[in-house]
Amino acid sequence: MVPDIAFGSRTRVVLDVGCGVASFGAYLLSRDVLTLSIAPKDVHENQIQFALERGVPAMVAAFATHRLLYPSQAFEIIHCSRCRISWTRDDGILLLEVNRMLRAGGYFAWAAQPVYKHEEAQQEAWKEMEDLTTRLCWELVKKEGYVAMWRKPVNNSCYMSRDPGVKPPLCDTDDNPD
Repeated sequence: MVPDIAFGSRTRVVLDVGCGVASFGAYLLSRDVLTLSIAPKDVHENQIQFALERGVPAMVAAFATHRLLYPSQAFEIIHCSRCRISWTRDDGILLLEVNRMLRAGGYFAWAAQPVYKHEEAQQEAWKEMEDLTTRLCWELVKKEGYVAMWRKPVNNSCYMSRDPGVKPPLCDTDDNPD
C-alpha cells in the first residue's frame, strides 16, 4: 500500500497490537523486520504462547491509562488489525500513546470495520478517528479496502501551531517521554 515503508530496509521495527497468533509478526520475520506482537490479557494468552513457541517475539500487554514499557520513538510502524481498541476514547489518550512510541515519520496501520463499513455507527467511528488523527497532526497516507495508514509528522511544527486547548493535549515539555 505504501512503497516508502520498504520492509527490511527502511522499516525494521514494528509493534503489532492485538496480534492473535502473531501471523503478521511471523510473516515480517522473513522480511528482516523485528515485530513485537502484543495481545490483551484475556483469552489471548494461549495465542501468545503459540507465537513464542514459533519464535515470534510476543507478550501480553494492554493499552490503558498508563504508558507501555517501550521507549519513545521505538517503532517505525504500529499495526492494529481487528484489535478492538477504541482509539478515540478519553480524548484519544490511547492513540497519544501510539504517537509517543512511533518514530518521526512512522506509520500507524489500522485494519478495522470503521475503515470500510458504511453503517451509521461505523461511519461515526471513522469520522471520530479522522478528526483525532488530524488533531495529532497525522497524515492519512492511504485508505484501501479495510486498511487505513497514517504517517506521523517528521518534525514538531504542526504540534506547535495547534490552537490552545486542542485535545488530546500534548505532554508537558518537562515530561520525560521514556
